[in-house]
Amino acid sequence: MAKHTELGEWAFIWYGEANTEPGLKRVEDLLASGHLTELWGFRGVLVAINKVDGCFYVFNDGYGSFPVYVNSSPKTGEPIVSDAMRAFEGQDIDWASFYQFLSFGYIFGGHSLFHGISRLEANHGLKVEYGEEQPVISRFPLKNFWTISANSSIDDLIDIFRVEAEGFGDAQVMMSGGWDSRLLLSVLEHKKPLLFTHGDLQSREVAIVRDIASTCGLPLVEHSFEPRDFRAGLFSNYLEKNESAMFAHWHTAGLHASQNELVMTAGTFGEVLGGHYGTLNTLPGKKKYASLFMHMLGAGALLDDVMHLHDQQTVLKYLRMSNYGVFWFVESQLAENLRSRELIEQSNLRLGALFHSYEEQGMEDAQAMFERFYTEHRGGQYINRQLTNAAQGSGFRNIFTNRELLAAGPSISFSQRAHNKINKAIIKRLNPKLLDFPMAATLANARRPLLVQESSRAARKFAENNSVVLSLYKKLSRYGDRSFGWNNFGEIVSQELIERLSHLLSDKIWNHERLNTAVQSHYPANMYPLFDMISKAITINYILQYNPAVFDGIQK
Repeated sequence: MAKHTELGEWAFIWYGEANTEPGLKRVEDLLASGHLTELWGFRGVLVAINKVDGCFYVFNDGYGSFPVYVNSSPKTGEPIVSDAMRAFEGQDIDWASFYQFLSFGYIFGGHSLFHGISRLEANHGLKVEYGEEQPVISRFPLKNFWTISANSSIDDLIDIFRVEAEGFGDAQVMMSGGWDSRLLLSVLEHKKPLLFTHGDLQSREVAIVRDIASTCGLPLVEHSFEPRDFRAGLFSNYLEKNESAMFAHWHTAGLHASQNELVMTAGTFGEVLGGHYGTLNTLPGKKKYASLFMHMLGAGALLDDVMHLHDQQTVLKYLRMSNYGVFWFVESQLAENLRSRELIEQSNLRLGALFHSYEEQGMEDAQAMFERFYTEHRGGQYINRQLTNAAQGSGFRNIFTNRELLAAGPSISFSQRAHNKINKAIIKRLNPKLLDFPMAATLANARRPLLVQESSRAARKFAENNSVVLSLYKKLSRYGDRSFGWNNFGEIVSQELIERLSHLLSDKIWNHERLNTAVQSHYPANMYPLFDMISKAITINYILQYNPAVFDGIQK
């Protein structure tokens, strides 16, 4: 996907989303003037190499979804910068990052799985100059769009979406029946995109997507997950191309887009506009339900003030790690060793340092810091792997990484965005017929008042666990003959799968006996969380497999 361009005394290398290459003449002018913070909000990575003195810059994307790793103290012959962590194998393992990645699929702050190898933070730049002995490496933040204060209107957002839509050619939209994919469809419907859905084809979610496609008169491809889809070579291919085995179930969608020369898109990063990453999602017990209710009524900001959710220390209290539960299938001796290394304490210190760095960049509100943390880490390093892994070098484009939208989203208070209020308002303006169907997670039609929708979400959960209510639902509901949940991995995650993938999971790191026990669970209906956990383990194994410290049992 990389493009090489020469302009004046500069050589540029760019790789990123389809048709989002920056204007290189403008970049050249900003490099000459030194106004580098204006190079914010890229949708990929730009490398600028000065052909006169050999110094070079690296500018990464706004959300950190294209990884760039930096060796701060390179020895002779070692790489300085790479988009592959494996380029630095042989370094000591950063076990706190191991714990974080296995727990969440992302690593906090500018760290990697190796000590001394750091990740270039989202929306940051890097400069490397050559002295007489060692290269001089410096980093700098680009413009902090999280602090832009102007409050965008629905009209502003619609204008941004309309301009963004013109950057698409033939598109393939991943449809889940949720708010983000419906918003994408409302923006792109005039482009006549192909819709793609996958999972359990007997689920109500797929049935909802089928009805949406029929109503809009758009082609729909449905793909059922089958055990044969998840061969070991698929995971190996992902690892070699992107150093990640996560979201392998998106493979068929990416293959279809590539074979038909379609630009693939999905609702990743829609969480910012949809108000999914606010602190209300991590509050415990009754506080969470109180916050949910108040946000439904439009008074969530008042409760946030009462609970001090704009205070940094209060927010950090809800984010801090507390246990090593994720080590249940790490090899016993290794797990015991790691439990003694204060990895939880190190992780919590990293969280504090990260929030302090946000503060130094001009951020004051802890709620905004919380959203930024989740977007740059969970969103950038984990959720967006759905697109970057599936596309595997073919074209993909993410509407929600539009530069203007980057600034517009955080400029609107979380309370105004919570519960997809803005998504609903935009869809109502652009394509109101999409509100005639229930959401994937709720029973009431999307056009119903928020309180009704959220009550129907609770009703769905109750119905799933109560046979009498479930029977009543099946008789009365439009989708009553359908099962709940698209992600039925009961036939996928099996002992046979573990055996097929065993060579990707070293017994020096992972406890195969416990994995085999887990896949024989008495509750196989939804094994997706275990599938996701195994994918994270395969990713870690690939990056660390040639590191001597792992195979020495880290006895030192």
